[in-house]
Amino acid sequence: MRIQVVLLVALAAVASADEEGGILDSIRNGFNRAGAAFSSLYATYETAPYTVERTVKTDDGETIIYEERNYPGQKWVCTTEIDEEEEEQNKDAFMRLFGYITGDNEGGITIPMTTPVSMVREPLTAEELANQERQSDEDTQEQESEEVHTKYTMCFYINQANQENAPPPTNPEVYIENRPTMTVIASQTGGYMDDEDWVAMADKLKQDATAQGETGMDYSSFYRAGYDSPMKFWNRRNEVWYVKQA
Repeated sequence: MRIQVVLLVALAAVASADEEGGILDSIRNGFNRAGAAFSSLYATYETAPYTVERTVKTDDGETIIYEERNYPGQKWVCTTEIDEEEEEQNKDAFMRLFGYITGDNEGGITIPMTTPVSMVREPLTAEELANQERQSDEDTQEQESEEVHTKYTMCFYINQANQENAPPPTNPEVYIENRPTMTVIASQTGGYMDDEDWVAMADKLKQDATAQGETGMDYSSFYRAGYDSPMKFWNRRNEVWYVKQA
């Protein structure tokens, strides 16, 4: 299975390479990405830094319900989807970001994979909604497109060695986000997650935080944070974050 993943990444890289680069460059880039994919199955990743400000535990003091954390301002590389299905969003967004760290950037440098992969679904801004409505009006298909009111953003944390001079992406659908300092409450669980699991986890965190009397919380959206390769079967780490407003 792991070899199949590596081969698929290599073939995808070859298939999507620019024609002007030539077949040799395409093959070289494909193997570079395959090597990065293979290494990622076994690597220890650099994690976005944070400090734990407070820990909320059960009454017996043995189980952590959630943590309050402070994340310093850092650069993340991101991509945003508006109108695709959940499964397609995950796949397409991940491959664009994986492309960035394996050479789709000015300078063509390879950047180590990091954790977590953060994902957030948010309402469209007024400007984005107007653009979406304009696009719908210009749709020439017989069947009118379904109206969409949310956007989905996936980001990779950029490692410390490249924080100051993160290379600009060459893919116009990828961008560098200067994520500001933020305070969050975060809960954690293991195993594999589907969309319903994430929503249930977020609902529980909201209920727990409300019961604890947390104030200043923004419950309009939540971050999903994944720390593990799909090929890691045990001791997986999944988190949900709600941002605490200043």
